[in-house]
Amino acid sequence: QEVTLAETTEEKKPDYFLQKSQAKQLTDSIQLRQLPDSLVKQLQNDDDFWYANAIFEKEKRKLQNRYVPLGQRSWFQTLLWLIIIGGFAGFLMWYLAGSNIGLFRKKKKMIDEEGKEEELATEDIFAINYQKEIDKAAQQGNYRLAVRLLFLRILKNLSQKNIIRYTQDKTNLDYLVQLHATRYYSDFFRITRNYEYSWYGLFEVNEDAYSVIKKEIDNFENQLK
Repeated sequence: QEVTLAETTEEKKPDYFLQKSQAKQLTDSIQLRQLPDSLVKQLQNDDDFWYANAIFEKEKRKLQNRYVPLGQRSWFQTLLWLIIIGGFAGFLMWYLAGSNIGLFRKKKKMIDEEGKEEELATEDIFAINYQKEIDKAAQQGNYRLAVRLLFLRILKNLSQKNIIRYTQDKTNLDYLVQLHATRYYSDFFRITRNYEYSWYGLFEVNEDAYSVIKKEIDNFENQLK
């Protein structure tokens, strides 16, 4: 009887691999054990296992050389925002400078009867001849200036009666705060609002409006007598 080469090889081939059933039994018999956290930490800190948490130079270079798109880089995003904000601020300043708001314009000057430009000197509100200057401004139709003089006269009277503490560097808001707890607050607030609209807001004041404002100021000053 002849024996083929394949059969001879089959007889001599060792059984290197487990049968499927045997492998499954072996797998089922394996039990995973979990090391305590304290032991894991101890091993990690052991000098003999230094390589466990080490980042090798090759890996470091790979992380450092990783390409980041230009649009995702923090310095480029910061620069882009600065350009946007700067451009918007420049446009806003250009718009305001060319509008009628007057934010970047010089203070308008008053014109006297001789046609010369002059500004009202307010360094010393106690030295102004109010009645004379108010009558002159009203006669010239310069009602904005007349309202300003009336308001400064109120500040002078309030200061002389020790109702407010006047100094040149204080604002109208400062005086409103000082009068907040007094009976003068409501009337002074209304007079201050009308004054700031006409003087700082550059609202035109005609004769009728001036008469209303002057009457309100006269009534307020009568309370101070």
